[in-house]
Amino acid sequence: MITTAFSDFPVPQRQAKPRSRGLAMMIDWGMGLQRQADTVESAGEYIDFAKIAAGIARFMPAELLRAKLEQYRACGISTSPGGLFAELALKMGRYEKFIDDVIATGFSGIEVSDNLLKLSPQDKSHAIRLAKDKGLTVFGEVGRKEGALDDVTLIRDVDICLEAGADWVFLEASELFSGNKVREALIAELTKHFPVEKLIYELPVVVIPGVTRDYKHKICAWLVKELGTEVNLANIEWDEMYLTELVRRGFAGDTSHPLGAYRLAGFDPEEL
Repeated sequence: MITTAFSDFPVPQRQAKPRSRGLAMMIDWGMGLQRQADTVESAGEYIDFAKIAAGIARFMPAELLRAKLEQYRACGISTSPGGLFAELALKMGRYEKFIDDVIATGFSGIEVSDNLLKLSPQDKSHAIRLAKDKGLTVFGEVGRKEGALDDVTLIRDVDICLEAGADWVFLEASELFSGNKVREALIAELTKHFPVEKLIYELPVVVIPGVTRDYKHKICAWLVKELGTEVNLANIEWDEMYLTELVRRGFAGDTSHPLGAYRLAGFDPEEL
């Protein structure tokens, strides 16, 4: 880990990069190179993956996109385009060409999702295997943007992704969190069925109607409280990297983290 100031204050320990748990995916909505450089200089230790969101890679100047991907690569940060872009390629029957273009552009990974597209288990497995055979890191994703999968179907979908060779599986936030409802029973089953390091929990993004930054913070704190400091998290904004790290370490202004900094300092939640 990096050397920080105030290192004598106890906080929960974390793996250093390259890590196998406590992974963080930052969502990149097309930030410029200078902001990106500032972000990775300041918080790069806490960024494992960067996703160029949705179909933004289609609209960005090609040389700028390549420069962004190279900058991330030089900082040990894996990159991928948004899963909805791959869904579009699958729908158009040009997925294999899309994979080749992803590699040629400089991405190191790809996301295979069926948020909007209805893929059969066989087609999803084939899409994952094809990308793996081409040498890409593959993120499977389970869950729908609209509608919800029942627990058995969603768990089976995670199985399909991992059996096909996906390196990690993103869990669609819309499936797990809605308003004040959290699918706690489903999350408990997921933790029983799969290695914790293989699952990445997406946080709700504020572009979704009804999602606010304070709601996102609340969900992040709940996940850390229930699943621990080194839960894998996705959809973190560039200016939320340190806030997310504070939540991971129980240093974010509340005592919900049972092993967090405030608890280690002796704060008793019963007395607050």
